[in-house]
Amino acid sequence: MAEPDISAICRQAVLHGRQAGEEFDYMPESISGLERILNAQNSLYKQGRLTEIYIWNLSVMMGVYLGQTLMHCGLRDRGYSWMTDDEGVPLLADGLGRYVSPIYKVRQRILGGAGENVREFFEDVLDAVEEAE
Repeated sequence: MAEPDISAICRQAVLHGRQAGEEFDYMPESISGLERILNAQNSLYKQGRLTEIYIWNLSVMMGVYLGQTLMHCGLRDRGYSWMTDDEGVPLLADGLGRYVSPIYKVRQRILGGAGENVREFFEDVLDAVEEAE
């Protein structure tokens, strides 16, 4: 299986965000826009208007953007990089056994609603990584 092209996926996410009226610039503030998009997707999901393949593809696209924003906001400086799990899904890992799975988090947000807030996840990950030092 080929490694995912993180840059290409991020370009798709930025375009998708722009089409939804959100500015995805890899800054912490952009995660609020991501949360708004995912909230709207959760509403569509609850109405039965999303297919599983759409949910997965959106989860990958927006999860990679979420992960890349985490990288820009300090994870890269703390030794994290993109790797894939046993199923080929991209995740962020530090090589010491710690990892973050933004794709699965985005999927949980779409399916689970506001209780799976990605803004809180973003802040919690940054806090946890800082505390681990």
